[in-house]
Amino acid sequence: MTTMSLSAYPDPYTRDTVDRLVEAALATDGVNAPREALAAAFAYVAEPIEQLVTFVSGRERIRPDRLRSVDGDGETALELSVRLLGCAGSTWERNERDNSSWNSPADPASGTAQWMLPPAEVWHDSDGRPTAALSVTMTNVDHVGEVISRASELLSAGDGRRRYDLTNDLRVNGQKVPCVMVAQVYRTPEGDFWAWPTVKGNNRTKSRHHILKTDQAALLAAPDVTAALQQWAAERTAELEHADSDEHPARLALQVAAIDAKLIVGCTKPEALLQVAQAGNRRDHVHANLDFTPNDQARAIGRHVLAKYREAGIIDNTMFGVLTGDLPITRLRECLPNAGVCEQRDLRCMLLLAEFFPARGDRRRSLIRKAMAEPEGEALNSQHTVERLRAYSALCSASWPEVWNPRVDDTTVGVTSARDGVILRGMNAVQLLAIADKDDAAFDELIRYRAPQWLTAFKLADADRGSMGAQANRGADDKPGRSTRTRRGISAALTAMNARRMQAVGLLREMAAAMEEDRRPLRVDAFGNVDTAGVAADQAWFDDAFPKVRGRLPRPPHTAPADLPTTRQSQQPLFHAPPPPSDRELADTKKAGVRAMLNQMDVLTKDLTAFIDAAHSHAAAAGMSPTWEANESDRLNVQAGNIIESLRHAVEGTRPFDE
Repeated sequence: MTTMSLSAYPDPYTRDTVDRLVEAALATDGVNAPREALAAAFAYVAEPIEQLVTFVSGRERIRPDRLRSVDGDGETALELSVRLLGCAGSTWERNERDNSSWNSPADPASGTAQWMLPPAEVWHDSDGRPTAALSVTMTNVDHVGEVISRASELLSAGDGRRRYDLTNDLRVNGQKVPCVMVAQVYRTPEGDFWAWPTVKGNNRTKSRHHILKTDQAALLAAPDVTAALQQWAAERTAELEHADSDEHPARLALQVAAIDAKLIVGCTKPEALLQVAQAGNRRDHVHANLDFTPNDQARAIGRHVLAKYREAGIIDNTMFGVLTGDLPITRLRECLPNAGVCEQRDLRCMLLLAEFFPARGDRRRSLIRKAMAEPEGEALNSQHTVERLRAYSALCSASWPEVWNPRVDDTTVGVTSARDGVILRGMNAVQLLAIADKDDAAFDELIRYRAPQWLTAFKLADADRGSMGAQANRGADDKPGRSTRTRRGISAALTAMNARRMQAVGLLREMAAAMEEDRRPLRVDAFGNVDTAGVAADQAWFDDAFPKVRGRLPRPPHTAPADLPTTRQSQQPLFHAPPPPSDRELADTKKAGVRAMLNQMDVLTKDLTAFIDAAHSHAAAAGMSPTWEANESDRLNVQAGNIIESLRHAVEGTRPFDE
């Protein structure tokens, strides 16, 4: 296509011309976009139809030189190069840059969220065949306009450090790089509205609409698009009569009155159209030349890894959609019909953890190294591990109402565990919570792999409190004023929870219950009991309830097995069963348990002293003397003496005479 300088706005096609071009496209091999989508796009064509069609076997078809096959994440799409009016296309709400600003279908509690993006499904024609078009169901047509408008606002807010003014550049120089657009229908009670969102070049589309003074939503919902475009072209051309210089806004707007575009009009596997269309935009964000938010960029990197798995046949489209956050968790066959919010979130997050830290012998290990651009032949190091963890954490946050700083998981998996692969016990979070107060391995798995995200989601801890500047001058939760919080990050918070096991288990159980009831968790006492006053937990309370302690979490009790099958089916059980632990591993586990129990006893002893002092103080104020009755005092003394004697025998490795 050749770009010519315009002196007036092109005349839009008539309906008959649009229909003629639609018929030519449908007769062309490889084109499987639906008729309605093609008609919606071709209404904006701004070049003679004779330049687009040719006769083949006595029938008009699209000229072969206008079509190009492109690869997108292992599938092939057919692009049509065409010149369109500058007001064509709309900003796409699924741009990678703004992903974390929308609620995801992968959040089990997002049914009533204001800005939840419903799943984008493939559109089926009247015969039930999948087509090269996406379908999204919206509550009403007004909501469609709100979503498109918000997509434009988010693009402006997340524009990064662009070293030039894009809108002004388009006014002066026009659009040099074509946008890529895909068909999408918004299904509403008022009817179906066909659009062509820009999957590559969203900012250019937003700027063009601003320059040309067009309302994307109004054009989308217009009852007669041809008439609306004819009126728009006439109004813009009339403005040129008042342009007294080449720098007049009306004259400058001509630079984008017509632009080159690429329409995705075919796909060899329409079920994968969303992934194919998004591939180019995702690659731009994986190696971003602008400063996107860490969460959005980490999610793009994570989706890039998952796309490689899907391309290799390791995960299917449903698993891919759930893990990327584009489909509800209930679509997974691993998800039980009665699974609650906590179970669904845990299922998805632990599946993601396994994808980013596959065990030895799994062919995903080579795929993720290539996708993450990790050097071949070099052992996985701490930088690689952290980059994987941030992509994993950013994707996990899609299952929650609000995103978190992906650095919260920086210490979730150590380098040694990352090299071997993460092996889980085979139980979900609810099952682990039921036995965590008695089972060391269950408690360790909850603290290590669940607590960082749960604490962050409920704003009880965060990744930024490890520095002086980040933790100072911050007001207590839901209260005005300033305060200085405990200086510690997530790792220190987990160590403190590990030292107070009973209270930690109680808090974890309360957070799980809070997920189901869509509320904030309540405070728990030193014995894990929920606060009877019903006071919500916050960061200030957490700092007091779990004071800083020295040390760090013990290493995981076992590592991944050395040999695993080199192939796996497209769907696997949620977790791999760990190998039976050796006697040495059991001994190390028990010794770690002894140290943890002694730390808890030390904490409980201090708590006991504080409780006794408080009891004496309140008893004296109430005129109670002595504090305890004689028989109760004797019983407590005997109980304390027995505990001390049992501890002495335990430390000395002996047994009392009566055993």
